[in-house]
Amino acid sequence: MILNKRGGPTVQFQVRYQGGRKQFDRLEGNDPTVSARAFAAAQREDGKGWAEIARITTEVVERKR
Repeated sequence: MILNKRGGPTVQFQVRYQGGRKQFDRLEGNDPTVSARAFAAAQREDGKGWAEIARITTEVVERKR
């Protein structure tokens, strides 16, 4: 019997802003969306600041051999 350790897709949130990009994943706390939204709001408060939040879902279809 072959045991499968597939955990499913991983979800990360990425905030693009004037200074570059910052990723938020499960290591940032219980709910990364709260941290990502707060960071984006802080970046938008600047005079000409902007921010974009993206949810990135990664799923491995076939493992390398």
